[in-house]
Amino acid sequence: MSPVEREERSADPQHLPPGLTATVRVVEEVLGRVVAAAEGDDLYHVVERVRRDMVSFREADDDRGREAALDRAAGRLEALPVERRIALARAYTLYLQLVNVCENAYRTHRLRERLSPDDAPRAHADLTFVLTAHPTESRSPSNIRLLRRVQDHVIDALAGGRPIDRREIENLLHLAWRAGTHPARKPSVDDEAGHLFSLLTDPILEEVVRLDAAGHRVRFRSWVGGDKDGHPGVGPDQTRAALDRARARFLEFIDETLLPPVREDLALVSSGASEERASPALIERALAELERALGDLGRVEEGDGARGAVLRDAVEAFQSRYRERFGIPHPAIERLSALLRVFPALVVPLELREERGRFGEGEPIADMMRRIARIADGGSIRGYARAVVVSMTKEAADLHEAQRLADAVFGEAAIPVVPLFELPAVLARAPEILRDTWEDETFRRAVSARGYLEVMLGYSDTAKRMGMLASRVALRDAMREIGEWADSVDVTPRFFHGHGGSVGRGGGRIEDLAATWPPSARRPYKYTVQGEMVERTLATPEILRSLVEKVAEVQENPPPYRPVGGLARRLAAASGDIFADRVASPDFRRILAGATPYTRLESLTIGSRPASRSGQEGLEKLRAIPWVLCWTQTRLLLHVWLGIGDAWRVARREPDAHTDLERAIDEDPLFRSCMRLLSFTLAKTERTVWRRYRDRLTPPGGDDTGLEGGLDDDLDAAVDLACRAMGGDTLLPDRPWLAESIRYRAPMIHPLNLLQIELLERSDWSEAEAHLFRETVTGIAAGMLTTG
Repeated sequence: MSPVEREERSADPQHLPPGLTATVRVVEEVLGRVVAAAEGDDLYHVVERVRRDMVSFREADDDRGREAALDRAAGRLEALPVERRIALARAYTLYLQLVNVCENAYRTHRLRERLSPDDAPRAHADLTFVLTAHPTESRSPSNIRLLRRVQDHVIDALAGGRPIDRREIENLLHLAWRAGTHPARKPSVDDEAGHLFSLLTDPILEEVVRLDAAGHRVRFRSWVGGDKDGHPGVGPDQTRAALDRARARFLEFIDETLLPPVREDLALVSSGASEERASPALIERALAELERALGDLGRVEEGDGARGAVLRDAVEAFQSRYRERFGIPHPAIERLSALLRVFPALVVPLELREERGRFGEGEPIADMMRRIARIADGGSIRGYARAVVVSMTKEAADLHEAQRLADAVFGEAAIPVVPLFELPAVLARAPEILRDTWEDETFRRAVSARGYLEVMLGYSDTAKRMGMLASRVALRDAMREIGEWADSVDVTPRFFHGHGGSVGRGGGRIEDLAATWPPSARRPYKYTVQGEMVERTLATPEILRSLVEKVAEVQENPPPYRPVGGLARRLAAASGDIFADRVASPDFRRILAGATPYTRLESLTIGSRPASRSGQEGLEKLRAIPWVLCWTQTRLLLHVWLGIGDAWRVARREPDAHTDLERAIDEDPLFRSCMRLLSFTLAKTERTVWRRYRDRLTPPGGDDTGLEGGLDDDLDAAVDLACRAMGGDTLLPDRPWLAESIRYRAPMIHPLNLLQIELLERSDWSEAEAHLFRETVTGIAAGMLTTG
């Protein structure tokens, strides 16, 4: 055993589950064989040497040792021709993806041990997932499907208590190696719809049906094909095609999973007495009618609503015949009935979205709405579309215009018109805007007919403008004030949470999030599931069920709702001002443009939507999610902590500062939640890697030195705040397993950062270099997902 191997074994994880670490080692070993076979021993040895450099980085005692390890690795990488660097990047990307796979598999295995789908739930969830295709999913669909097969194999091995079949995994990894890890071209809206609905696998749809039978209300919506906001590639044809993609997935599930046992059962009793009232022949005829009705739904076209009504009648007729003959309904057709309860039109209903001021009769969104209305003819529009979201809402006129169009196309009060409040200044005026909107009799009548008023809150865009802590306080206040206004006019508010999975996009544990929301924001719980989080949420039935049951528990036994404390408000106000001033400065924007992938985002192939808004300048031009991508790729995660440390440096000078901090952690759920998120984010921040981006890529000019020093001081103080808030000298004293996971796996992201930095130093790229850039983005994204 080499000295490096002895060092690695002596520092084995103490808090991570042994079963998980053993599983990772098996797939790591198999991946090594695949790399050697596919690319030769020479490249494999470079991969290994770089890996050992990263072990040295992990074990180094100071920045000097860490810098030396990065220098050694960078030298090895720069000596490789670009095609070899692409292969090495793919090796590290696949490794990081496989760690994610192992985590999902191990988590699923543990959930199976303690969750039984037959157990009666203690509480029932009311939960709506709105699936989106924002540009955060950087992996190719083929890569995802192949790694899903690896995941399934690992789960089966863990469940059976048997070793992982290395030959099976090796074959899948050879295929994954050749298929590539990221899309070869920028996806179309149709590509995104096909991928998105492919994640509604047969096991997931079976679980959705089981959850419905258990009394949970779990619903799905989609923005793909309905989200026109700033997207030149979306129109009526994409709207219909997205519905068609969902329909194809459901029909495949019905034909391959639900109907085979029905056909088999009827074949077994086909010799029964034909003169009986409900003879097998009559039941077979009813099944033929049902299958004919399904066949007529093979493509989503105009008048689809009427054909859907025929299907529902056919399902009811079959069950009636079957019940007459056997005394009970057929279980598989019961599951079909449940599927139709969740998806009444056998599509994932769309949520339409467009920016304020673009809801005129001649606008593209109007054509999209008219196409849906023609498709739904003969049935309910709500099977196909469930909301019209007005993004960037600023005044009552924005909602009145959208309401007039929706009523003209769909009929009065058919589906809600939903304001999206996503700018800090507008968020503060939300109750006033709704009060003005309420003056319109048409809008009032539509809300009264539904019995509730839906309001969407934009977490990502709010945080982009004021930072994490300030945005959480502003959103919480907006919910409270909207609720108070709604009570005054006797309306029930429903909140649609536009948050993503990461902290910078408003994510966090449901337990922590719910502690900051008023009761009306907790049930029903509706939120966007963005990009890569769709695959993570729908990874296995057990993971989906676990999430649903957590939501049910929070909704049934909600955490106490308490006012935002004085310390949280002071830090939020100060950090929000600092954040806004910093990101508006020319020096900051020079660092963003030079030391991050900001100027190269158009080289990525990870989303059909443009990364920037047309007609905007400066930071406003960059959408919120690419903004988060820039700071995540560079490992600084500045979008979460910027301004918080500087605000704490001022606050901690007060005599009672630390007493106030302890009290806030004990008494203020919002502050406690934000400090958990802050500590988690700072644990993932890698300052040594960021410095290489900054030092090698920032263009000269301006007061960069002063700004950089200010960022360092801000980060130091943010770490001090998080450690004190968590009650220890480290960032994650209450979650040692998470700290250990970051410690062991995060260094394996560094080689991809080194490759990316070297690329970003160049002004012009060959196609191979653009390919390498996309590989690094995919790998870093996978690694950062691993650690949260």
